[in-house]
Amino acid sequence: RDGGPMGANVSHCLASSKMDATLLSEIAAIEAKGTVLTLAAPGEMADKAVKHTPKLELASGKVTIAVAHGMEEAHWINYIWAKDEAGAVIGAVKLAHTDTPTVTIDVPEGTKSVTAYESCNLHGVWATVATPVA
Repeated sequence: RDGGPMGANVSHCLASSKMDATLLSEIAAIEAKGTVLTLAAPGEMADKAVKHTPKLELASGKVTIAVAHGMEEAHWINYIWAKDEAGAVIGAVKLAHTDTPTVTIDVPEGTKSVTAYESCNLHGVWATVATPVA
């Protein structure tokens, strides 16, 4: 991946089978911990929803996911990933506190919708609503 100010680029990740098994395992473990929060359903963290809910943009067969969250050594976005309508991970990246929380992922042909996710090391997993692929 390509970290730093331009964000991470995982466009080479075309399907779960091509992604690093360790990364997929780490994401599965994070998801198993509990509730996925959203802008519409932030649980007890309504005051944190805007900075934690990913923003998803689809264009030209790619999805760009950005999170308006600061990145500090003690508090950062540690993972960003996207899933298709079947719940399969189509791309993912693990971030360091020195990275920018933005990633661009190729959307596999035939994908009907994409949901973006992010994990904050302090405030859990946040997601977008499923966004149709045009």
